[in-house]
Amino acid sequence: MRALSLGRYFRIPVYVHWSFLFVLGFISYTSISEGMDKVQIAAFSLYIFLVFFCVVLHEYGHALMARRYGIETVDIIITPIGGLARLRGMPREPKGELMIAIAGPLVNLALATLILLLLYALGVGIILPDTDDLSILTNPIGFLHLVLLLNVILFAFNLIPAFPMDGGRILRAILCFKFDRKKATFIASIIGRAIAIGFVLFATYNRLPSLLFIGIFIFVMAGREYKAMV
Repeated sequence: MRALSLGRYFRIPVYVHWSFLFVLGFISYTSISEGMDKVQIAAFSLYIFLVFFCVVLHEYGHALMARRYGIETVDIIITPIGGLARLRGMPREPKGELMIAIAGPLVNLALATLILLLLYALGVGIILPDTDDLSILTNPIGFLHLVLLLNVILFAFNLIPAFPMDGGRILRAILCFKFDRKKATFIASIIGRAIAIGFVLFATYNRLPSLLFIGIFIFVMAGREYKAMV
């Protein structure tokens, strides 16, 4: 794996994968195609940075909760499609897996709540941002609304029960209270692959390459997770 070290925090190393260069290409392409000026480019770049910073915090939610159950984290890797906390194992008891899986989304919920409280303290409240208006990037309040929206999306999207996403692991943990781990994994993987097919069909029809890739990734990984249990 070719990756650049971003440092070590809470005894957990953080790396950015080489494919993250595509993000820099995306920023450059979008800036040119949208005709952004220097201020807008700076604000847009900052927003993309905050997207991945929130993803890192999300992964630290998993990692630090895992530590509470005696499981250390090998590292956290940042890629163009998100982050991955590579744990040295997973608790056998359902409660431990449930707490580790839900910790990441709860970090995003906490961030969204803090931003919302800040907006109300500023006397603004919730205003759905017009993401097609470039001026929102250079408007501090509009920028905060975008970051709020980002964390709400990260929270909701990760709760989709598409195993092995967070929501799928939460589903498996809940199923483990009733079934053995193998059967729970089988049920979660079937549901995950069904949702993945839905992602692929939706992404193909609406020409969303990133969602298409995510759908394929979930489908493949759901099968691998189950085979690892057999």
